[in-house]
Amino acid sequence: MDHKGFTLIELLITILILSILLVIGIPSYHRLFSQQALIQQTEKLYQFLRLANSESIKQNQKMYVHFCKSHSSNQWKMALTKQANCDCYTINSCLLTDINNENGRAVIDVLADGKQVTLASSKGSQTDDITFAGDQASYAPIRFSVNSGSIILTDLNGSQLKVIQSTTRLKICSLGSSKFGYPKCQ
Repeated sequence: MDHKGFTLIELLITILILSILLVIGIPSYHRLFSQQALIQQTEKLYQFLRLANSESIKQNQKMYVHFCKSHSSNQWKMALTKQANCDCYTINSCLLTDINNENGRAVIDVLADGKQVTLASSKGSQTDDITFAGDQASYAPIRFSVNSGSIILTDLNGSQLKVIQSTTRLKICSLGSSKFGYPKCQ
Protein backbone atom coordinates (compact mmCIF):
# COMPACT_ATOMS: atom_id res chain seq x y z
CA MET A 1 0.00 0.00 0.00
CA ASP A 2 1.31 3.37 -1.02
CA HIS A 3 0.00 6.07 1.35
CA LYS A 4 0.32 9.72 0.44
CA GLY A 5 0.01 12.41 3.10
CA PHE A 6 1.21 13.05 6.64
CA THR A 7 0.66 11.07 9.79
CA LEU A 8 -0.80 12.75 12.83
CA ILE A 9 2.58 12.56 14.61
CA GLU A 10 4.39 14.26 11.70
CA LEU A 11 1.80 17.02 11.66
CA LEU A 12 2.04 17.56 15.43
CA ILE A 13 5.85 17.71 15.32
CA THR A 14 5.69 20.28 12.50
CA ILE A 15 3.22 22.43 14.44
CA LEU A 16 5.42 22.16 17.56
CA ILE A 17 8.52 23.30 15.67
CA LEU A 18 6.65 26.24 14.08
CA SER A 19 5.29 27.25 17.51
CA ILE A 20 8.78 27.24 19.01
CA LEU A 21 10.10 29.39 16.17
CA LEU A 22 7.24 31.87 16.64
CA VAL A 23 7.83 32.12 20.39
CA ILE A 24 11.51 32.83 19.77
CA GLY A 25 10.85 35.32 16.95
CA ILE A 26 8.09 37.49 18.43
CA PRO A 27 10.34 39.41 20.89
CA SER A 28 12.69 40.22 18.02
CA TYR A 29 9.80 41.72 16.06
CA HIS A 30 8.71 43.79 19.07
CA ARG A 31 12.27 45.08 19.45
CA LEU A 32 12.42 45.90 15.74
CA PHE A 33 9.10 47.78 15.79
CA SER A 34 10.17 49.68 18.91
CA GLN A 35 13.49 50.69 17.31
CA GLN A 36 11.74 51.81 14.12
CA ALA A 37 9.28 53.92 16.14
CA LEU A 38 12.22 55.58 17.92
CA ILE A 39 14.00 56.33 14.64
CA GLN A 40 10.79 57.65 13.07
CA GLN A 41 9.99 59.99 15.98
CA THR A 42 13.59 61.23 16.17
CA GLU A 43 13.66 62.00 12.45
CA LYS A 44 10.27 63.71 12.75
CA LEU A 45 11.61 65.93 15.56
CA TYR A 46 14.74 66.72 13.54
CA GLN A 47 12.66 67.75 10.50
CA PHE A 48 10.25 69.75 12.69
CA LEU A 49 13.15 71.79 14.09
CA ARG A 50 14.53 72.32 10.57
CA LEU A 51 11.08 73.52 9.47
CA ALA A 52 11.05 76.05 12.33
CA ASN A 53 14.44 77.37 11.27
CA SER A 54 13.42 77.72 7.62
CA GLU A 55 10.07 79.34 8.55
CA SER A 56 11.87 81.95 10.67
CA ILE A 57 14.05 82.87 7.69
CA LYS A 58 11.14 82.75 5.22
CA GLN A 59 8.87 84.93 7.35
CA ASN A 60 11.72 87.03 8.82
CA GLN A 61 10.32 86.48 12.32
CA LYS A 62 11.24 84.55 15.41
CA MET A 63 9.68 81.07 15.50
CA TYR A 64 9.13 78.80 18.49
CA VAL A 65 8.80 75.05 18.79
CA HIS A 66 6.91 74.27 21.99
CA PHE A 67 7.13 70.88 23.68
CA CYS A 68 3.96 70.14 25.67
CA LYS A 69 3.17 67.17 27.92
CA SER A 70 -0.37 65.85 28.12
CA HIS A 71 -2.04 66.43 31.48
CA SER A 72 -3.47 62.90 31.52
CA SER A 73 -0.76 60.69 29.98
CA ASN A 74 2.93 60.50 29.07
CA GLN A 75 2.27 61.74 25.55
CA TRP A 76 4.22 64.79 24.37
CA LYS A 77 3.41 67.02 21.40
CA MET A 78 5.39 69.71 19.60
CA ALA A 79 3.95 72.84 18.03
CA LEU A 80 5.42 75.43 15.66
CA THR A 81 4.25 79.00 16.20
CA LYS A 82 5.31 82.66 16.35
CA GLN A 83 3.93 82.90 19.88
CA ALA A 84 6.26 82.68 22.87
CA ASN A 85 3.56 80.82 24.84
CA CYS A 86 1.18 78.11 23.73
CA ASP A 87 -0.33 74.82 24.87
CA CYS A 88 -0.24 72.09 22.23
CA TYR A 89 -3.35 70.49 23.76
CA THR A 90 -5.54 73.62 23.67
CA ILE A 91 -7.39 74.23 20.41
CA ASN A 92 -6.18 77.31 18.49
CA SER A 93 -3.52 78.03 21.13
CA CYS A 94 -0.61 77.42 18.77
CA LEU A 95 -1.51 78.80 15.36
CA LEU A 96 1.10 79.60 12.75
CA THR A 97 0.18 82.46 10.42
CA ASP A 98 1.76 83.45 7.14
CA ILE A 99 3.86 86.58 6.55
CA ASN A 100 0.76 88.81 6.60
CA ASN A 101 -0.47 87.23 9.87
CA GLU A 102 -3.34 85.60 7.95
CA ASN A 103 -4.40 82.03 7.28
CA GLY A 104 -3.66 80.67 10.74
CA ARG A 105 -3.05 76.93 10.81
CA ALA A 106 -2.03 74.53 13.53
CA VAL A 107 1.38 72.93 12.98
CA ILE A 108 1.33 70.35 15.75
CA ASP A 109 2.70 66.82 15.79
CA VAL A 110 3.31 64.04 18.31
CA LEU A 111 6.77 64.11 19.86
CA ALA A 112 6.47 60.98 22.03
CA ASP A 113 3.42 58.74 22.25
CA GLY A 114 4.23 57.60 25.80
CA LYS A 115 3.96 53.96 24.72
CA GLN A 116 6.50 53.04 22.03
CA VAL A 117 8.60 56.20 22.44
CA THR A 118 8.94 58.23 25.63
CA LEU A 119 10.81 61.03 27.26
CA ALA A 120 12.22 58.67 29.88
CA SER A 121 12.56 60.79 32.98
CA SER A 122 9.24 62.65 32.88
CA LYS A 123 8.34 64.31 36.18
CA GLY A 124 5.02 66.11 36.06
CA SER A 125 5.15 68.55 33.17
CA GLN A 126 8.95 68.84 33.33
CA THR A 127 11.59 66.39 32.17
CA ASP A 128 15.36 66.13 32.25
CA ASP A 129 15.25 64.85 28.67
CA ILE A 130 14.45 68.33 27.29
CA THR A 131 17.22 70.86 27.88
CA PHE A 132 15.70 73.72 25.87
CA ALA A 133 14.86 76.60 28.21
CA GLY A 134 11.16 76.67 29.04
CA ASP A 135 10.54 73.47 27.02
CA GLN A 136 10.75 75.45 23.79
CA ALA A 137 13.24 75.91 20.99
CA SER A 138 13.39 79.30 19.31
CA TYR A 139 14.77 80.33 15.94
CA ALA A 140 15.40 83.89 14.81
CA PRO A 141 15.92 84.80 11.14
CA ILE A 142 19.48 85.93 11.86
CA ARG A 143 22.11 83.23 11.40
CA PHE A 144 23.28 81.49 14.60
CA SER A 145 20.49 83.02 16.69
CA VAL A 146 18.90 79.88 18.08
CA ASN A 147 18.62 78.75 21.65
CA SER A 148 20.72 75.65 22.21
CA GLY A 149 19.26 72.53 23.73
CA SER A 150 18.56 68.86 23.23
CA ILE A 151 15.87 66.22 23.51
CA ILE A 152 16.39 62.55 24.36
CA LEU A 153 13.85 60.04 23.08
CA THR A 154 13.75 56.49 24.49
CA ASP A 155 12.12 53.33 23.12
CA LEU A 156 10.68 50.35 25.04
CA ASN A 157 14.05 48.58 25.03
CA GLY A 158 15.89 51.52 26.58
CA SER A 159 17.63 52.58 23.36
CA GLN A 160 18.04 56.34 23.24
CA LEU A 161 18.56 58.88 20.49
CA LYS A 162 19.34 62.53 21.13
CA VAL A 163 18.56 65.53 18.92
CA ILE A 164 21.01 68.34 19.67
CA GLN A 165 20.57 71.94 18.56
CA SER A 166 23.77 73.93 19.03
CA THR A 167 24.09 77.54 17.90
CA THR A 168 25.55 76.36 14.60
CA ARG A 169 24.21 72.89 13.92
CA LEU A 170 21.31 70.47 14.38
CA LYS A 171 22.27 66.80 14.69
CA ILE A 172 21.10 63.37 15.85
CA CYS A 173 23.32 61.05 17.88
CA SER A 174 22.98 57.88 19.92
CA LEU A 175 23.61 57.69 23.65
CA GLY A 176 26.04 55.04 24.84
CA SER A 177 27.25 53.69 21.53
CA SER A 178 26.73 54.13 17.80
CA LYS A 179 23.27 52.73 16.94
CA PHE A 180 20.80 52.69 14.07
CA GLY A 181 23.31 54.46 11.81
CA TYR A 182 23.75 57.43 14.17
CA PRO A 183 27.14 58.25 15.73
CA LYS A 184 27.74 58.10 19.47
CA CYS A 185 27.06 61.39 21.25
CA GLN A 186 30.22 63.22 22.25
